Amino acid sequence: MTIFGIDISNNNGPDIDLAQVAREGFQFVFAKVSEGDGFVDHTWPAYRDAAHANGLLVAGYHYLRADADVDAQADLYVSHLGDAATMIDFEADSGDLSTFWAFVNAVNTRGREINLSYLPRWYWQRIGSPDISNVPGLIQSSYVYGSAPASALYPGDGTPFWIGFGGKNVDILQFTDAAMVAGHRVDANAFPGTIGQLRALLGLAPSTTQGVLMALTDAQQADLYKKVQEIWGQLRGPDGLGWPQLGQNEQGQNMTLVDALAKLQHDLAPNSTPVPKTAS
Repeated sequence: MTIFGIDISNNNGPDIDLAQVAREGFQFVFAKVSEGDGFVDHTWPAYRDAAHANGLLVAGYHYLRADADVDAQADLYVSHLGDAATMIDFEADSGDLSTFWAFVNAVNTRGREINLSYLPRWYWQRIGSPDISNVPGLIQSSYVYGSAPASALYPGDGTPFWIGFGGKNVDILQFTDAAMVAGHRVDANAFPGTIGQLRALLGLAPSTTQGVLMALTDAQQADLYKKVQEIWGQLRGPDGLGWPQLGQNEQGQNMTLVDALAKLQHDLAPNSTPVPKTAS
């Protein structure tokens, strides 16, 4: 199977509805955290938290620049990353592979192991086509033409875009920068595996969900949890303490929906007897 995700930053604006992204079937989000030694993407914290809230796997990336101190860049990135997987954006102005590894090592020494490397084929060729067999989680980009929903643009698992280079297989393919997702034009990515395999690539612990829920995606599980919470709230009232507009029982407690229906049924019944003190 192949699953899909999006790649976003401040360039896409702060108002992408990640709940809608999940409803459209996407299962992961890569979002920009920082660039160089001084830029922090203001959209990152909200996108990170919204991704978690909607059951989307999330990685935050740093755009590596060769004209800034590597240690300062690692400090900036790690200090703003939070609870997300890690990713390097290594392309124009990022320097050669020595800069790449210097940043990887700097982040790793700060307690965060790099999981993904956005290193497109064109940039690999520009820096001399070096051996990249050991880079973590290779993301390659080759774009199809046109703008449409991501599923309509994906060229398929057999596309030559998936062919590896530098001794490394492609783990994730960014196949368009013009997918229409939740009303926005964004980059879209494909991963040719299961959500569990993607979790492993991102260095995330396996899901502990057991039984029938294992058949659901993370986004579907999050949606199910939200709906169960909504149903519980409607039945039991705010914080499970009943609804004041439904009246109170003999103990002065707000009635739940079930309490109110029981009282209504009692009041409408002929020759009714007093309502029990504990109807809920």
